[in-house]
Amino acid sequence: MGAVQYNEEGVGERQWTYQTCTEFGFYQTCEDATCPFSGMLTLQDQTKLCTTLFGISQHSLPARIAFTNTYYGGDNPHTHSILYVNGGIDPWKTLSVVQDGTEEGEEAQTVFIKDTAHCADMSSRRVTDRSSLTKARQEIEKHVSNWLKTAAQKKLEKGTS
Repeated sequence: MGAVQYNEEGVGERQWTYQTCTEFGFYQTCEDATCPFSGMLTLQDQTKLCTTLFGISQHSLPARIAFTNTYYGGDNPHTHSILYVNGGIDPWKTLSVVQDGTEEGEEAQTVFIKDTAHCADMSSRRVTDRSSLTKARQEIEKHVSNWLKTAAQKKLEKGTS
């Protein structure tokens, strides 16, 4: 048996596909006539990968997805000190939280950047950044700074009691 080789190209694709098959059910397809990409990316073909690669039945997918949504709270998770940042032209936003938490005491917050794509807020600042991205980064910084101050204050209070 030969040595296992590390190949940087495609790193994480198999893991993401497995997670899609077992938890998310988020398949990027292009079956709509208005879709600008290949119509060969069908839901049927995407879900066949679950069976081909991992032996996971296509019929089990809805129950797996429902379990994940129930377990984690779907688009209304019970979290605190979490900031959900999404872009308006990010296809992954459908897997995220896009509205602030509604339960009392919930600290989960959202930042929605109308005209950016996936992870734009994580890139280094550039002079060409849109004003909405600059404003979002400031909002993110404010949230994180407040959480760090609160955590430091709680730590001090515990140390003095």
